[in-house]
Amino acid sequence: MAADTGNMKSPGATAVSPPFSELLAREKRPLEFALTQDGDYTPKTKTVPFRYYTDPEIAKLEMEHIWKKSWQMVGREEDIPEVGDRRPYDVGDLSYLIIRSAPGEFRALQNACLHRGTRLCHGPTSAPTIKCPYHAWEWNPDGSLKNIPSRWDFPDVTDAEYRLPEAKTGSWGGYLFINPDPDAEPLENFLGVMKEHFTDREAKARWTWSVFRKKLRANWKQAQEAFLEAYHVIETHAQIAHYNADTTAQYDIWDDGKAHISRSITASAVPSGHLGDDASLKLAAEDSMKMFALATPGIELPEITAGESGRAEVAEFRRKTYGPMFGRDFANNSDAYMLDAIQYFMFPNFFPWWGEGLPISYQFLPYGSDPNECSVEIRFLLPVADGAPTPHSAETIEIDFDEPLSKAGMGYITTVFEQDFSNVPLVQIGLRSARDPNAFVTLARYQENRIAAFYDLFEKKLGLA
Repeated sequence: MAADTGNMKSPGATAVSPPFSELLAREKRPLEFALTQDGDYTPKTKTVPFRYYTDPEIAKLEMEHIWKKSWQMVGREEDIPEVGDRRPYDVGDLSYLIIRSAPGEFRALQNACLHRGTRLCHGPTSAPTIKCPYHAWEWNPDGSLKNIPSRWDFPDVTDAEYRLPEAKTGSWGGYLFINPDPDAEPLENFLGVMKEHFTDREAKARWTWSVFRKKLRANWKQAQEAFLEAYHVIETHAQIAHYNADTTAQYDIWDDGKAHISRSITASAVPSGHLGDDASLKLAAEDSMKMFALATPGIELPEITAGESGRAEVAEFRRKTYGPMFGRDFANNSDAYMLDAIQYFMFPNFFPWWGEGLPISYQFLPYGSDPNECSVEIRFLLPVADGAPTPHSAETIEIDFDEPLSKAGMGYITTVFEQDFSNVPLVQIGLRSARDPNAFVTLARYQENRIAAFYDLFEKKLGLA
């Protein structure tokens, strides 16, 4: 059963933009397991104090109760494929060195030298050992001490005591996770329904074709909230309204007391409910096909024969072009799998997408200790051909606060992200400028219920409830 949202499931439906469940009922192929499952959690939060986004004291509580005690995604296996490959992971002022320590093993080591504190890893690199650039103290990839120049001058240093401290690690679906809490329960306890909803095809059998990291002048929670709802689409992304069913997006939330997972499903090749009962289904299919065809330049587009069957025709176009291109057989996958924006969220900040509609992932992180700044890392994940080895990740493109997102080189999708990121600094300014110390965000009961669910757990974690 879907979570009770006060009889509010798909309230924005029209004659041409039905509830997502009706689209599923029209499918000609068996549905994937994930599409047969509904959420089971109803959020309680209705308002969020502005100070949660601006108060340095809240940021300090987050560091202690979230970032030092939560499982958080730090990369993918193809980022560090060879022994000795490493890259830094920074969240606020906390930093770990993520390294491939053995063929089937990775570790998250303290990114600070135990001699004088020098940062050990400042970017993607590879070497047989971990050597401090200041005085050449040196560790093995597993964190054990290897060498100290003039070791005779450090009689109190022992190999056991000077092993690099490390965080707990885990992996799922090709993604790598760490938890700094030495008493943390296993990662699998916090993956919830994602373990059953995602197969290798949706997560592990992919590789990072493109990835960028962008700095934003906004609180990390405020920035990621734009990606937890489709309510903003009609104004922020008006150009996609003809083929994006924002008002009938399905929202599902699961919370078993440990795992907090939510999901949104927004249908493509279906018009927005804001356009009314007379919106064109044929135009929705045509515009959707043009958008998907941007990934396959030079391929002739078939004509949409009828509006009623247009969504299925777009899905078939994707099967016939996408499958041969990536060495995958999508003949048995549903239209929803091929077309729709199906996005999951794992507390506190991990967004893996499901299916082929938009195979991306992202995460938002505080940048330093200023609650008004954050960074976002966005990956575009392509399928790995059946039986083929996983390619190495693309190099991460770093984009500073005032640099344009076009630097990422992801084509049209960067236009959509640019629209999102143009809002968040303005929101942050508004949050800081509010004069009422008791000012609060007001959340929609249905379209923003994933945000409400986030703050149910956030307040519990920080002891703010």
